Amino acid sequence: MCSSLLGTAGLLAPQGASAQQPASTQAMRFDIPAQPLRAAINAFTRSTGWEVGFTSQAIAGKRSSPVGGTLPPAEALEALLAGTGLSVSISGPTTAAIVDPSARSDGGATEDGSIALDTISVEGEAIDNWNAPPSYAGGQVATGAKLGILGNTSVMDAPFNIAGYTSKTIEDQQAVTVADVVANDPSVRVYTNGLASSAGVGDSFFIRGFSVGNYSILLDGYGGISADRIIPVETMESVEILKGPNALLNGYTQYGSLGGSINVVPKRATDDPITRLTASYASDGLFGTHIDYGRRFGENKEWGVRVNGVYRDGDTAIDGQSTQLGVATLALDYRGESLRASLDVGYIDQKTIAPTGAAGFSFAPDMPIPRAPDLSKQIYQDWEYAESKSSYALGKFEDDLNSSWTVYGGAGFSQYDQEMLATDIYVTDLAGNAIATAYYSPIQGRAASAQAGVRGEFDTGTVRHQVNLNTSYLYQTMNQESNYYGFYAFETNIYNAPVIPRPSTAGFSDNPPKYWDINAPAVTIADTMSFFEDRVLFTAGARYQQIKVDVFNPDGSLSQGYDKQAVTPAFGLVVKPLEHMSVYANYIEGLQQGPVAWPGTENAGQVFPPMLTEQMEVGVKYDFGTFTATVSVFEITKPSSIITTDSSGASVFSVNGEQRNRGVEVNLFGELTARLRLLGGVAYTQGTLTKTDDGLYNGNTAVGVPRWQGNIGLEWDPELVEGLTLSGRLIATSSQYVNQANTQTIPGWTRIDLGAQYRTEAFGNPLVLRAAFENVADTNYWAAVSDGWVTMGLPRTFKLSATMDF
Repeated sequence: MCSSLLGTAGLLAPQGASAQQPASTQAMRFDIPAQPLRAAINAFTRSTGWEVGFTSQAIAGKRSSPVGGTLPPAEALEALLAGTGLSVSISGPTTAAIVDPSARSDGGATEDGSIALDTISVEGEAIDNWNAPPSYAGGQVATGAKLGILGNTSVMDAPFNIAGYTSKTIEDQQAVTVADVVANDPSVRVYTNGLASSAGVGDSFFIRGFSVGNYSILLDGYGGISADRIIPVETMESVEILKGPNALLNGYTQYGSLGGSINVVPKRATDDPITRLTASYASDGLFGTHIDYGRRFGENKEWGVRVNGVYRDGDTAIDGQSTQLGVATLALDYRGESLRASLDVGYIDQKTIAPTGAAGFSFAPDMPIPRAPDLSKQIYQDWEYAESKSSYALGKFEDDLNSSWTVYGGAGFSQYDQEMLATDIYVTDLAGNAIATAYYSPIQGRAASAQAGVRGEFDTGTVRHQVNLNTSYLYQTMNQESNYYGFYAFETNIYNAPVIPRPSTAGFSDNPPKYWDINAPAVTIADTMSFFEDRVLFTAGARYQQIKVDVFNPDGSLSQGYDKQAVTPAFGLVVKPLEHMSVYANYIEGLQQGPVAWPGTENAGQVFPPMLTEQMEVGVKYDFGTFTATVSVFEITKPSSIITTDSSGASVFSVNGEQRNRGVEVNLFGELTARLRLLGGVAYTQGTLTKTDDGLYNGNTAVGVPRWQGNIGLEWDPELVEGLTLSGRLIATSSQYVNQANTQTIPGWTRIDLGAQYRTEAFGNPLVLRAAFENVADTNYWAAVSDGWVTMGLPRTFKLSATMDF
């Protein structure tokens, strides 16, 4: 974003690098690689908060020198310019100009010996709708995130609570899947980990107390086509979280995003070449490697290619468990003067032996919840496994018709094939005795998603409008065999599991019949109006959504179905009473496919119509320059399922209940000092059952909604050892109820993670060594609850990696 703040009338700079006014001398840590000079100046201004002026002509075609270590900003800026022929003129404690002494034959000197500069632009990276938003101070989070059809939006302009975790955070924390990244957020808790469990949904989470599954994760803004079970984040540029329902922004989702949505942004080629190799290890014997290669081509670097490959194989920190993961992604893109286009393709092959249960553990209703088992001890059998192969492709484009209007569109496709032989465990007493029910479940699916639209800007009087008209279509089909559930059962114990021979699956088919087809077309329109020089932003919009679901019998005949329509409006308001403050409010609805009646109920297998939620939220955000604090207050109401007993004594599943979650969130991120970074916050959520069967449990606390969640993550660069960073993270969650009667509960838990990284050089190449202990105290704990099922936490895990750039 360029603004002509300095010009011939306003700035006279002395010749050379001498300063008229003293610059700030507080030393800061820098790690800016050699790159195009404009990009290097952007990195410098983001790190320091300085304003740096220059002419485009002066920096055109020049590259910076690398800058590393702890230096005063003025010295770092001079080092950045080494070899360019340019010099620095310091005009204030945090302002400078880059000048070219050879630009004028007479030097341009005035009578007092200073040089009159041409118009100078103060540079800072803007947020656009094509590229991932740039990093905020400290590099852990981005300055904005994608808000569906509203496009990439800065944190301060968004009438919602958003967070974007960057590739730097992913690399520094040695994250593997989305579950590893979202663990940083106090509003999010992980329910199942797709890499370690047999959960068909893979990674699954709670945002604001409501379930969100991996299938609902968006791929660069497109729903329904993300990879099956897990998304390897080493291939992603950022992981973005939008808290709250989001039907207007992102449309219908199959497996739940009523409490929020997650969007992943694939890596694309950068202006600078990338050749990066990482070797990794995780306890107790999981070895891996990751290669990241990127190049741009063309006279103006119009064409880009980015290739990522990941492979991991070995034993995990759980006895008897091993996992294998293979990933390959390719990203191609083109950026012309008016046309931009991209193609992302990926393939993921993953298998886990002796995975933890798909939904965790269930418990007899007349007993308290027993203590959690040893998280590192094997509970599940050696013959249990979960494997999945999935692939995806997404092509996108946008074309500027003129400076105000842009047409855009895209289409994506995904397919997956998952298979699992696993058990669900029902605990019957405090001694840990249990019944394990085995099942074999082959599932296959395909999906296609497409969008097309036009967005533009125009004025009506003093009001600025940013409008977007969008059409979308989502198709999903799934083949599933559910008749193999419960084909075998045996006695076990969660504290001392016996070894059980593998049951026979002879005659079982791995080619399941079609289960359902889903068609979901939609039309959306939204307008963001700007008043009083963008100090007031008001967004209004509505989405018309059709959802048609056909459910089939195993013989292919139609079993049941529905064809429903819904109009979901949304309103958002942002007011900026101060330069760095935003006060916001929103009303928005959520829409997802209805549940399927549970096995064991009289109407088992019945598919219910879509569920609609409502949210009201207000909040305030303040940007201190290198540190931001946000506070949000929200209320979400959601229909919920209940099981009633009819006159004949049969259990009937229905969606006649209601749950209301009210909460307060505090989020903190950025640099406290030049050497200290903070990432975390606190969430207080009051989940209440407002409608239950005959009002029996009205007013009780909702199942699986902890009152308190807290995250505090710190990174510190000690002065005594240059290149060293020490980190720590505390994750705390209060107790949770397991049943609606509130007679069963799991205790609160606290997890502590510690880490360190060291940046140096080897053989003339940059090298980063990273080490981390997760759950360093080796705490055994129940992690989360969903519909009465309880999952375990993760055992103490040691991670080590080395990354070299060539």
